[in-house]
Amino acid sequence: MTSDRSASPSGTRLSRVVALTAGATLGLGALCAAPLATAGPGGTGATDTVALAADTAAPSVTLGARDVKQGGEVSFTATGFPAGGTLSVKFDDKTLLEQFTVGDDGSVSGSVTVPADASAGGGHWLRFLAPQTSVRSEELTVTTAAPTPTPAPTPPQTPKPTPSPSEVTDPAVKLAGGSEVAAGGKVSFTLSGFVKGQDITVKLDDGEILARWPGTVKADGTFSGTVTVPASVPAGTHWLRFLAPAPATSLKADITVTSSTGSGSGGGSAGGSGGAGSGSGADTGGTGTAGGSSGTTGGSGSGGAATGTSATITAGSRVAAGGRVSFRVTGFPAGQQLTVKLDDSTILGQWTTGSDGSYSGSVTVPAGTTKGAHWLRFLAPNPPTSLKADFTVTSGASGASGASGASGTNAGGTGADAAGATPVPAASGAPASATNDAGAKAGITASRVQAGGTLHFEVTGFPAKEQVTIKLDDEAILGQWKTADDGSYEGDVTVPADTAAGDHWLRFLAPNPPTSLKVAFTVTAAGTDVAGSPAAFSTTAPETKTAETLAATSQAAPVSYATIAWSAAAAAAGGAAGAAATTLLVVRRHTSRNPAPSS
Repeated sequence: MTSDRSASPSGTRLSRVVALTAGATLGLGALCAAPLATAGPGGTGATDTVALAADTAAPSVTLGARDVKQGGEVSFTATGFPAGGTLSVKFDDKTLLEQFTVGDDGSVSGSVTVPADASAGGGHWLRFLAPQTSVRSEELTVTTAAPTPTPAPTPPQTPKPTPSPSEVTDPAVKLAGGSEVAAGGKVSFTLSGFVKGQDITVKLDDGEILARWPGTVKADGTFSGTVTVPASVPAGTHWLRFLAPAPATSLKADITVTSSTGSGSGGGSAGGSGGAGSGSGADTGGTGTAGGSSGTTGGSGSGGAATGTSATITAGSRVAAGGRVSFRVTGFPAGQQLTVKLDDSTILGQWTTGSDGSYSGSVTVPAGTTKGAHWLRFLAPNPPTSLKADFTVTSGASGASGASGASGTNAGGTGADAAGATPVPAASGAPASATNDAGAKAGITASRVQAGGTLHFEVTGFPAKEQVTIKLDDEAILGQWKTADDGSYEGDVTVPADTAAGDHWLRFLAPNPPTSLKVAFTVTAAGTDVAGSPAAFSTTAPETKTAETLAATSQAAPVSYATIAWSAAAAAAGGAAGAAATTLLVVRRHTSRNPAPSS
């Protein structure tokens, strides 16, 4: 007996949702929702919907003015940038004007000085750069700076008026009380020969801005003020830079810092006393001896440190064990490896300093750290540089438990804990990796690890000699390194001890050209078997998929991905706005055919 199967006109409707998580590779800018018309199995039209939803605001910059004189200042406000990163501002993508530290909310405000020799006219711009982020400002017009007015000639019978000091006196600066000052002390100064109404900016060693006074120069061209030398400035020779725009004016005054807690010799002494102090507690895991020996190293290291070297804790000077401490170093050897140690013992992280010798980042205080006073040691080679910055752990292991947990603390959280527990096992599971259309690849050798454990990674095909940044779940920075001439780098990252069990990912980022890859892994609960396979991964954190991957997937599904692949390719050209992670929801609805009962 033969039976015919036909579709019911009022068949059930099926929905399929494909969730694609796109990072900076897709570069999505404006988001929209648009219906897609497709033919159902029966040839009838069905309405499909593509919904785009951004979970992070795109980076943007607003200038305080569109016109600026040669040597003048332009204020700005930037939002949506990587929190805690370094924001560099360039003029016409050529001249680096200044660098700022992005706040915890991803925003930063400030002002930069346009070069005095900038060509007059339109067609200029400012470029705002941060890790994996690049924003070009709106067009900027540079106008010619007004020259210092020249007194008009007077008739012979009229006595010539006495010109004001600003018309006949060259700009000059005088320090009150001499040029010697202790770190944390104040320096008073008097300026003369300036132009009425000029803004005054004072910098230390042509780097850190100590103070600004807008429009304060008097009619006679003079101004007096006082600045404070940061307490972290090392002892030695430094200078103050006095700047004013319209016309561009720059004066330098040498100063000598006579003492400093951040100096090399002071660092050695403080390191030694710190070791002795911890040693007297004797139960902090034996860090007293390490602290003392490293104190000597700190002293010798500062001997070759560059002028203006500083290390400052910007957030977390009082933090609980397991918390994070943010820092900034300046004046370190450029392009060299920066190592940060806890109490001259445990290495908390290693990064590469910028072209100006500066770096901003954060480290995690091991969960087993004892309550009380501690310090971070900042080290760099070529020339050897060592500085120390103190902080306080407000809650943590007791002195007795610290003694038994010395090996755990010194292992950076990967060894035994304060109670002498079993060390964190090595990562296991199958390798995992991600690639993009440009041939860049990022991979890890194992995909299952306990919190506090280490993942070994390798990147290839990344931008050559550029900084590669690795983030956990697009938030915490685990490390930064510089790629080799062939765009490769291999190393290890430590998963923070407080990371929750479950699905996570590593984000691999590099600039010039912007590169972003995402590799998923699983954090297992302490004491569980870390063996496993990628089949156990949740699909909530998939790898970044390329247009080729989408096209291949479409062969096994009734939904066409041509439009998605085209949109992804077009969005990839969106630039810095694509740095925000965006979720695409592609909803396909069609009418299914119910089989007719067999006869």
